[in-house]
Amino acid sequence: DADEDTQVEDDLEPSIMNLSVADKAAADAVSASTVRTTPIDSPNRPFTKHIYTRDLLWAPQGDQLSRFPLHSSGVGSGVGGGIRPLHEDILLAKLRPGQVIELEAHARKGVGKDHAKFSPVATASYRLMPRIEVVKPVYDDLAEELVNWFEPGVFKLEPADDGEHAFEAKVVNPYACTCSRNFMRNPILKESIRMSRIPDHFIFSVESVGSMEPEVIVAEALKVLKEKSLRVHELASGAQNMTE
Repeated sequence: DADEDTQVEDDLEPSIMNLSVADKAAADAVSASTVRTTPIDSPNRPFTKHIYTRDLLWAPQGDQLSRFPLHSSGVGSGVGGGIRPLHEDILLAKLRPGQVIELEAHARKGVGKDHAKFSPVATASYRLMPRIEVVKPVYDDLAEELVNWFEPGVFKLEPADDGEHAFEAKVVNPYACTCSRNFMRNPILKESIRMSRIPDHFIFSVESVGSMEPEVIVAEALKVLKEKSLRVHELASGAQNMTE
């Protein structure tokens, strides 16, 4: 009905950020100074005005003001709270005397499947958990070489209990293994260490662009995957019932 259509239009209403900056202060300082030593905004760059994301001013559209209420902390010199940049200290531009910026930025909510610009993920990858086995004990100088040079962080030197050697290499952190197999350059280590991967143990790495925490991204992605799985199950069950 009409109310639902209005609500959909409001949800799709873009968030608008305005920026209007003129470096008039720098221009006045230049015209009034013959030595040109008066700094504007930055001590090391005289007569330069730095424009940051905190200078963007939110212009509420539709009922956005009621859905995103304000609070006491301000954003730049404009409206406080509501919709604002996540990081307010990002440098946007540097203005010299007489330069002006007039900007209207539209922020529209979207999902990554529509366009990559909406994705909160910078990089995402996975690998299998390494399985490291010491087939033959590795002692003394060879153990130190394995620990410090070939696979740093994977092995640890521990006192040997055979009475003939000072210390031996033990596996302590297979997660740190990059499966480079550099130890195979040494023929003795090649016969002493067995490296493989656990086929059902996955290690996922997710890097966020900053809009959402990686933990939140993974949790929300699992929810979407669950919904899709349930949908496929419902369709498969419906198709089976139709054949019967």
